Amino acid sequence: MLFYNNNFHKVYCINGCELFEDNKNYSYWESNFVTSDEEEIADFLNLSELSINKDILHIGIGNSFLANNLNNYKSIDGITISNNELSNGQNLKLPNYNIFFKNKYSKGDLIKDKINYYDLIIDNNLKSFACCEYSFEDLIVKYKKYLKNGGYIISSLKGMSWSRIVKPVYSFSLKKFFYKRLKEFDGPKTNLMSFNDCQKLSSKHNFTLDSKVNNLIFFKKNQ
Repeated sequence: MLFYNNNFHKVYCINGCELFEDNKNYSYWESNFVTSDEEEIADFLNLSELSINKDILHIGIGNSFLANNLNNYKSIDGITISNNELSNGQNLKLPNYNIFFKNKYSKGDLIKDKINYYDLIIDNNLKSFACCEYSFEDLIVKYKKYLKNGGYIISSLKGMSWSRIVKPVYSFSLKKFFYKRLKEFDGPKTNLMSFNDCQKLSSKHNFTLDSKVNNLIFFKKNQ
């Protein structure tokens, strides 16, 4: 049985959409298996050695699979909307892995003092959770601002092929009894992105677009 929890902290996107950003202990992906699209990104980066000695921003850390499996990165800053994911990642005690609690669509900076800092920004569901078109465009502008010249936003066509809305709920199980978690519901179809949509986005924001194996998409920041 599920009960919607309306008593949670809210923030807003630049268009005024209401967003979840409550750092109470909501369960999410910290105990789940890694998604296949994130696993494909990690495998590609290790095989290509693209992440070696690189500063990385990872959006949506889940169970911290990426930070725990990438080889020889310089640093990873992770973003999450789940305090349980944050705690799980911190408990791994990985070197140079810093996690921040933030909804990526909320107005304002994701992380302060990181202009032109990251070599790679990894977001395997680039638009899947967007509340509106305005917030998505604002997010891409932020990503470009945080990237070094020649840096990449890395996403996955597989991850962008579905749309979700996240809502906090109370759940019941025999093991946990009543507990708080974040539940995904079907989102608007306008958040689905094809390769053609990626081409349009790349042209609009002056990226160089490249597609690689396993449906991976690379947006390169031009100098």
